[in-house]
Amino acid sequence: MDEKYIIDRVEGDYAIVEKENGDMHKISICSIKGSFKEGDILINRNEYFEVDETFTLIRKKQIDESMKDMWEE
Repeated sequence: MDEKYIIDRVEGDYAIVEKENGDMHKISICSIKGSFKEGDILINRNEYFEVDETFTLIRKKQIDESMKDMWEE
């Protein structure tokens, strides 16, 4: 199974990411294939990282649902 990382923020030439176990790491933005933004989920493909569109979309839907419930009375 490929390791997944959530992009927390970008600082200079590095993306600060959170690994599935909660550990924080920094990876060079040069090693990320394609465009990316905060909140995207990256998959480690050994030689590079790439955004996993499916997991990113699922995560965003989960967050939207939990936020919706938070504001309902």
